[in-house]
Amino acid sequence: MKKICLLGFTFLLVFLLAACGNKTGAEDKKISLAVFDDPVFKAIADVAKEEVEKEGYELDIKYVSDIVTPNNLVDGGDVYANFFQHYAFMNEYNKGNNSDLVGAIEVFVDPAGLYSNKWTKLSQIPNNGTVSIPNDPANNGRALFMLQKEGLLKLKDGLSVTEATVKDIVENPKNLKFVEVEQQMLGRTLKDVDLGFMFTAIAVSNGLKPADALVIEKKEDDIQPFTIVITTRSEDKDSDKTEALRKGFQNEHVRKILKENYPLVITSW
Repeated sequence: MKKICLLGFTFLLVFLLAACGNKTGAEDKKISLAVFDDPVFKAIADVAKEEVEKEGYELDIKYVSDIVTPNNLVDGGDVYANFFQHYAFMNEYNKGNNSDLVGAIEVFVDPAGLYSNKWTKLSQIPNNGTVSIPNDPANNGRALFMLQKEGLLKLKDGLSVTEATVKDIVENPKNLKFVEVEQQMLGRTLKDVDLGFMFTAIAVSNGLKPADALVIEKKEDDIQPFTIVITTRSEDKDSDKTEALRKGFQNEHVRKILKENYPLVITSW
């Protein structure tokens, strides 16, 4: 009887260990990814899901609509990676949170623009006109550098595009008033200002297109810090899962979606 019980216990132990092993194996083949809740980003993620499956992994996509949650999820280990931000924004997050997230995979750069519902030329912007710009430090300077290039203001010398703020304006001949808003609100607030900075993704989601911009960034501008990246924890940068994600996001199917939606898109792969 003791032998029978011992055999039964041994069988149960082996069964439980095997079950745990299978579960662990299944988890090892799953990649959780937080993705910006935007039609184009969703379309790209759908392509990535199919391509990642070819590499033997399952892409578990979680859509997010704000710009804080995705990095918190990766930083806390709740998801493996995210797809929503550029280098500059990620670096600001790292500074503010003592984190070590990395841009493991470059996806694209899409030139941002200055738009208006009231005017067709920058020269028409009136004195004391209002300009909406992003309120986050990573994108604040991007808008100001565009305005400086067009002669609407002058910034302190020696600033990088990722560190300039409205406090660094030294000349403002039209006495422009700046309205700093959360980047997801840039499209909605355009009707209330004379001029508004916008990412193409936001412009498109608000019924605009790059051709509507009064000014658009060019490839030769300092826009490399604004390359959209797949972000992971530093220890995961060179893992097999990250390599599977690379194949998921860097392919001709993704390039086709980008070109169809963002005509001026720049890819480095």
